[in-house]
Amino acid sequence: MASGTGKAAAGTVLVCGALGTVGRAMVEHFDAQPGWRVVGLSRRAPDFPTGAEFRSVDLRDRAACEAGLSDLHDITRVVYAAVYEKADVASGWRDPDHAETNLVMLRNAVEAVDASSSGLRHVTLLQGTKAYGAHHGPFKTPAKEREPRYWGPNFYHDQEDWLRDRAARAGWTWTILRPQVVFGFAIGSNMNALACVAAYAALSKELGMPLRFPGGEPRIQEATDAGLLARAAAWAGGTPAAGGEAFNIANGDCYVWHNLWPRVAEVFDMEPGQPFPCSLRRVMADKGPVWESMVARHGLRPHRLEEIVPSWQFADFIFGYGQRPNPAIVSTIKARQFGFQDCMDTEDMLVELLRQFRRERIVP
Repeated sequence: MASGTGKAAAGTVLVCGALGTVGRAMVEHFDAQPGWRVVGLSRRAPDFPTGAEFRSVDLRDRAACEAGLSDLHDITRVVYAAVYEKADVASGWRDPDHAETNLVMLRNAVEAVDASSSGLRHVTLLQGTKAYGAHHGPFKTPAKEREPRYWGPNFYHDQEDWLRDRAARAGWTWTILRPQVVFGFAIGSNMNALACVAAYAALSKELGMPLRFPGGEPRIQEATDAGLLARAAAWAGGTPAAGGEAFNIANGDCYVWHNLWPRVAEVFDMEPGQPFPCSLRRVMADKGPVWESMVARHGLRPHRLEEIVPSWQFADFIFGYGQRPNPAIVSTIKARQFGFQDCMDTEDMLVELLRQFRRERIVP
């Protein structure tokens, strides 16, 4: 059930980080809406058919941002879904340099747009549960947008403070969206939960193994469908009451990986095995040659394993390996109260997205 895409007149939307799990969904959503021109920023070329215009810009480079965006005079909305991650993804989340780099990227992009497009009306900034300290350990259940901040470096806080100040001086509005773990179709994203599941299942099957859950003890979690998140961004930018607010965005139900695992096995025509906790960061370190042989044998798209899953450390994180089974739940009541009512069945979402990975020949 969708709750609308916002009522503001169509215009030109700039999507920063346009080929990530979130960014691709944003591009596809706005590209399908009448009257919208879509410009995507990414250092890679798109690997899917799209009517959007793509530009390669390194957001860490201020001069490159100014040069790459100086001829865009009609940007009315920015959806900022770009993120800088270190090679050691999880450890990098606590690094002051990680926070500073991400602040610089946002500042470079928005200031460049501000300088060239006088009609900018709204900036939507994507965050997540690290706003509540999920990367440090358990957080209050359910987490609400009004929760106080915690100590320590966090680029979400730095970006929010800068965005609030810039908007007040520039005269446009902003909204922050905080999804749970995002599931969507994309290749090359550091934090793509779907790719982790699909690649792990495909490799297990190739090696003649049952599908064993590699994570920690059962715990209750939430997911956010990338398409639902794109609809939330469209709604936020077109709803005046959403200006200056932060909203948790999730599918509306919850899941436990152990309960979903038989459905994952079903998609891949496998038998589910007993849970076998292991670090995928370690186990998958030498599986590149196996994947190469799978690509040739099954006629898959010629992606290397590290392109499909750049960070198995992220897989360990979402599966709860080595973690206490604390619930990770946010409240989405505020978004509903403001008018965003969209929802999604997480089990159905996961099954359909995994089938898409197979149809698109990313995995056999």
